[in-house]
Amino acid sequence: PPPPPAAPGASTRPITGPTSASPASSSSSSLAAGLGASELTAALAEAALSSRQCTLLDELTESLGCSSLGAAGGLASSSTANLVVKARVSKEDAYDAFYRHWHYLKARKRGAESDLARSQWGWINQMQDLCSETCKSLDGLLDDLALLDQQRQEVIRKTTTLHEQCEQMVHDQEELVTRSDALSSKLDYYERVSDVARVLDQPNAASHQDFAPALDQLDGSIEFLEMHPDFCQAKAYLHQFEHLRSRAVLAVRSSVQHSLEKSFAQVEQQLREKAASDGSIDTQVFYTRFRAAALNYKPMLSLLHQRRDVHEDYTRTLEELEAFYVHLRLRLIAGPVTGHLQGVLRRDLRLDELAPATRQASSYILEISNLEQQAFEGYFEQRSGQESLRTLLERVADIFYQALRPVVIVCDSIESLREMADCLQMDILEPQQQGSKKNIMPVLAVVYRLHKDVQERLIFCVENFIRAEIKGYQVVSSDLDYPNMLFEASYSDALAEDVGHSATTLKQGWFPTMRRTLGILEKIYRVLEMSTFQGLAQEAVDLCITSLKAASLGLARRYIPATNLSPALVTLTQAMDSQLFLVRHLLTLREHIAAFECDLVANERYFNFANVWEALHLKLPDGLLGILKPTVSYSQVDSKKDIEAELKMACEGLIATVTTHISQPLASLNAHIGDYLARPQVDRATLRQQPFMSNEALHEAVGAFLTNVRQRVPFVAAHIRLYVSTEGGNEHSEESGNAQATSAAVATGMGPSTSSGQGQTTASILFKPVEMRLVDTWGRLESLLEDSEVADSDLQAIGILSQSALRELISSLFECTMASAWAQLVEIVNGVPRGAANVSAAGAGGGLMTPRPSSKTSSSAAGGLEPAEAAIDVPATLPPVAGGPPPPAEFTQPAASNDQGAVTTPAVPMV
Repeated sequence: PPPPPAAPGASTRPITGPTSASPASSSSSSLAAGLGASELTAALAEAALSSRQCTLLDELTESLGCSSLGAAGGLASSSTANLVVKARVSKEDAYDAFYRHWHYLKARKRGAESDLARSQWGWINQMQDLCSETCKSLDGLLDDLALLDQQRQEVIRKTTTLHEQCEQMVHDQEELVTRSDALSSKLDYYERVSDVARVLDQPNAASHQDFAPALDQLDGSIEFLEMHPDFCQAKAYLHQFEHLRSRAVLAVRSSVQHSLEKSFAQVEQQLREKAASDGSIDTQVFYTRFRAAALNYKPMLSLLHQRRDVHEDYTRTLEELEAFYVHLRLRLIAGPVTGHLQGVLRRDLRLDELAPATRQASSYILEISNLEQQAFEGYFEQRSGQESLRTLLERVADIFYQALRPVVIVCDSIESLREMADCLQMDILEPQQQGSKKNIMPVLAVVYRLHKDVQERLIFCVENFIRAEIKGYQVVSSDLDYPNMLFEASYSDALAEDVGHSATTLKQGWFPTMRRTLGILEKIYRVLEMSTFQGLAQEAVDLCITSLKAASLGLARRYIPATNLSPALVTLTQAMDSQLFLVRHLLTLREHIAAFECDLVANERYFNFANVWEALHLKLPDGLLGILKPTVSYSQVDSKKDIEAELKMACEGLIATVTTHISQPLASLNAHIGDYLARPQVDRATLRQQPFMSNEALHEAVGAFLTNVRQRVPFVAAHIRLYVSTEGGNEHSEESGNAQATSAAVATGMGPSTSSGQGQTTASILFKPVEMRLVDTWGRLESLLEDSEVADSDLQAIGILSQSALRELISSLFECTMASAWAQLVEIVNGVPRGAANVSAAGAGGGLMTPRPSSKTSSSAAGGLEPAEAAIDVPATLPPVAGGPPPPAEFTQPAASNDQGAVTTPAVPMV
């Protein structure tokens, strides 16, 4: 807290410095101990010095230090005690005492500081005197050092001059030595003549250990003299060195040729001994002697190889030795290799043994080629453009080519040629090319040429096969024995499935031209180039389609001995056999062609001479030469699109034929109605009063239609199931069935989306449009009767069903037939006997017969229903009609047959 205000008349001097607190505090403590509590409190209240002031005095005393600290402390303690006692007397005395003590302490401190300053200045003066003496001594030393440095510089100058003189003398000495060495080295090139000549004069100089250094000296001297033609006697010595080089390469050539001839003679002697003993010759006999000799002569030939860029003599000598080696090797192995290949390709070789023989001969010639390459590399090092090695391998491969080419030329078997081409491609060309063996590329080139010859021969045979066996195929009656052939195929499938060979009987029931087409395409696929295969496949498929259309026409004209059958049923049977035959084969053909993954498109270019024909009619073009200038026209044939078009046409014809036949009674009624309404000024209200619209006539037409539905739907379903199914009536494999279902859906116009549902089959897809058209025709009749305001009782008497009931009836009949036993199916189909097919029509290559229903009916059908036919056996387990009234009793069984006029081309129902 701040000090209390001073009394009036007392001095008010501020406190300007810190005081010592420790002695005052201890004195206050001892004083407090001697006084009572109440007295101490009163003394402190009246005292002139507060506790804060006592603390400042203690800190001030403590800061003075030195010897005065103790005395000042005692004085402060006593002063503090006195001040506390005297506080009761007067506050002014306390302030005077404090200031007197303060002035005392301040005076002592100033005296101590003055003493300290005087002692420091005395020390500084002493140091100044010492430094002055030291500087004088240093000046004397520097003078001595300067003198010494002058003497050192003089010594350096004299020493440097001496060193420069010595270096000049050494440089002169080195230059003289260099000139002397240069003269000696240049003279050494001249002196090498005698050294090289001494080495070459020795017998068998090429094998001498100093031959390689001699060649180095020889080449170095020639190079030096060629670079300095102005030296003394340079030309003379150059001629001598060139002569020595000719002697050196001649020595190498003579030594190597002698070694090769010796090895050749030894091998020939071994061959004669082998031939005289047992006739069998080991392949290693041809190479053992040469490999042993190559170890000694390859270093010698390596010298020529290393110097082939130095002078042409080395290259020429190396090439001559390589050519000599190739000549000897071909003389040695040509006969045995040819004999071995002729033994493999003997005259009595069967066609089925041609591919194994080709594989054996190919392996043998590759082995011989590899051995020849190794033997050649044992003598000579590899280099770029090594013509001799290429010639050797080509000649060895040519032996193989000349041995197999006659066999290929005389071979007419497509299977043998296919296996041979496949063997050359898969066993030789592809493995060797993947191995990246560039050294045997000449052999592979000859094998590739043989492979091309085999492919050309295969193409020729395939073209002959297509012309003779597909285009020129003569159809016999047994080829068109449908559907009996399908019965036999199904029985064979079931029998083969029992023995585990069902895959081999898949082609049974196929027309011969399609079986041959797919068979030949399966053989040549992946064997020929894709462009060539596409051309052949397009031609074969196009001819196959033509033959199938001709066979379909033959089935359409086939005679059916129908003693108790109506002509309409006969016509329906002929049309279904024809069209289902075409649908079955086109579906199969389309499925198998899609597996080849190629486009069967043929682009043709031809000359159009129409302008010449116009010129003959005096329609001259511009210019006189225009007559002789035909135009080039282009055409494109896509066999896949042709298959789809023919398939669509066959499906549409089948659907139209079946629909027309079943709905013929309603079509006849529609014809009567249409003729009546077409009359001029006829009242539509009088239509119900016409005789053909009476309840009896309508009842008869509806009953005839329902009878056709109950009889013809199982009959048609049985045929569809028979033609599009195999193996006892089951569909093909799942993938095949799905593919055929998709094709049928596209052909019938339902689109691929409708064929993807579960349970959809080819048969159901083919029949679905028939069901839709029948229901639609029935709906039109129902709408007509509703417009005529026919009473419900009359509708029940007529036997009209709802559209849903009719749809369920047709669907149940179809599904029941599709689920019936195979024997029952056969019984239904055999209800109409078949005669012999029209082979002349099938073999003539005529177009597809697609029945086109006419818009009018014959006069015999205009009066009412078609004549009743003999009953076709229908499964007795057919379900009843769901959701509709039972049919009249007279329509539950087929009516008796009569001989009234038949409808050959029924009218198309309005859909």
